[in-house]
Amino acid sequence: MPARGATTPPMSLSIRPATADDAALLSRLGEQTYLETFVDELKIPYSQSDLASFLPDAYGVPTIERFLADPRYQHFIVEHEGAPVGYSLVGPNGLDHPDAQPGDGELKRIYLVRTAQGLGAGKMIWDVSIDWLERAGHRRIWLGVWSGNLKAQRFYEKNGFVKVGEYTFVVGETRDHEFIFRRD
Repeated sequence: MPARGATTPPMSLSIRPATADDAALLSRLGEQTYLETFVDELKIPYSQSDLASFLPDAYGVPTIERFLADPRYQHFIVEHEGAPVGYSLVGPNGLDHPDAQPGDGELKRIYLVRTAQGLGAGKMIWDVSIDWLERAGHRRIWLGVWSGNLKAQRFYEKNGFVKVGEYTFVVGETRDHEFIFRRD
């Protein structure tokens, strides 16, 4: 028992770059966090057929393995007390925008499992991901965000990103309205 007046130590958080051995883990984590975020929390009414066609393509092991094998991309995994609770994917910009230039970077994915939110894991993985993009020499950083995800949009704006465009993100037969954010 801690001494009177002592504070308890912070919960154990760590972050690491993913390796080729993490493909199955990232696949499971990607699917779990996508469903928790967009279906459970944000209540996007995707049909089962939309999810059945989208999830394996976006988060299947072969897709993850391609990113892990390409040195232009980096996945980071954040762990809480040794268990994976979130991840990010960073690399060259793939968003279609007239101002996009070769050498621009993109924060492609950043997700936490619901139980890890509020632990500081999000800030940790955000900082590491943005730092990686900057150290990789990306002049500008882009990201896409669902138009209905106001919480994420406020966070991005607080961190220097501005809305510069819109696009359509395809999930099966559903067409999501997305915003493009950029930080110079």
